[in-house]
Amino acid sequence: MRTVQIANHKIGRGQSVFIIAEIGYNFNRLEEAKASIDAAMACGVNAVKFQTFRAETLTSRYTDFPDEAGGTNQFDEFKRYELSEESHRVLFEYATQKGMVVFSTPAYYDDVELLERVGIPAYKIGSDDLTNLPFIEYIAAKRRPIIFSTGMADLSEVDEAYRTICGTGNDQIVILQCVSNYPIRDFRMVNLRVIESYRRAFDVPIGFSDHTVGYSCAVAAVSLGASVIEKHFTIDKGLDAPDAFFSADPKEMKALVQAVREVEDALGTPVKMPTPSEVKMRSETRKSVLARRKIQAGEILKPDMIIVKRPGTGIPPKLQHFIFGRHVKHNIEADRPITLEMLE
Repeated sequence: MRTVQIANHKIGRGQSVFIIAEIGYNFNRLEEAKASIDAAMACGVNAVKFQTFRAETLTSRYTDFPDEAGGTNQFDEFKRYELSEESHRVLFEYATQKGMVVFSTPAYYDDVELLERVGIPAYKIGSDDLTNLPFIEYIAAKRRPIIFSTGMADLSEVDEAYRTICGTGNDQIVILQCVSNYPIRDFRMVNLRVIESYRRAFDVPIGFSDHTVGYSCAVAAVSLGASVIEKHFTIDKGLDAPDAFFSADPKEMKALVQAVREVEDALGTPVKMPTPSEVKMRSETRKSVLARRKIQAGEILKPDMIIVKRPGTGIPPKLQHFIFGRHVKHNIEADRPITLEMLE
C-alpha cells in the first residue's frame, strides 16, 4: 500500500489512524466555527474539514432533501450556510495557527479555485460527486492529496473515480467506505467489510466516513484496516444546523479518538511471539518438570519421581521422556524444578 502525505501526517499501513472532524456547516456564526475547531483539537483529532459551496452551483431551486435529512428545500438550506472567501480565510488561518490540519469539500469548479487561493493541503470529494468524473479530474490535476467518499456507489463507479484520479498522474488517494444516510439508523446497512474489499482492490489507504450515532463502527473499521476515520462533529447537538443532531459532540468525539487509539495500539503486529510484558509471566505460570518427592543424589530418575506443574523454569514437559534413566548429580528437594544441569 502506498502512503499518502497530508501536511505533516503520513496515512497508510503502519501509520497512526488519521481522524477527521467533519465540521461541515454545523455552525451559524464564525465564532461557533472557531469554537468547533478548538473543541475538535481538544478531542485529539488530526484534522478538521469544512464544506465549500454556493447554492447556485450546487443544486436546483426545485429539489428537496429526503425526509430523513429534513425534507427541506436544498437550495434554501445551502444558501443559508454559504461561506464567503473571507470567512474561509479566517477559519483556515485560525485552524492553521492552532496547528490543526484544515481542508474542505468543494462542490463546483469555482469552489476549487477559492480553496486554491486560500491554501489547502488536500481535497475531500463527497459521495454526490463520485460519478462527476470531469470535476474529479479537475481537482486531481491540482496534484493535491484526495480523499473521496463512496456513498451510493457500486464498485465499478468507485473504480472509475479512482482511475480518473490516477489518469492525471495523481496517486495521493484515500478511499472511504461510506453509506449516504444521515444518520444511519440500521447498522446492517454500514457494510464495514467493504473496507476489506477496497483493500484488496486498491493499493491506497482505505478509510471510513462514519454516519452512525456513536463510535462502535469507527472502532470496528480500524480493526478491519481503516487508515482514516471521518466523523461529523458539532459543539452542540442542539444547534440550529442540519447535521448537528446526529454529529458527535466533544464528549463523544473524545471517546472516539481514545477508543481508536487504544484499538490501533492493540492491533499490534501479526507476528505471534511472546510480548515483553509476558516474559516474567511465561516463566512463572507455564509448567515444567518438578520433583514429586525429595530425590537423593545418585538416584535414577523414573516417571513416578516427577510431576509437571508450575513454574516453567524446569525442563519442558515435552522433553520429560529424555530424562528418565539418568542419574541425579545432587539432592533435589520436593517441589523444586528439575533442570538438565542437575542430571548426568
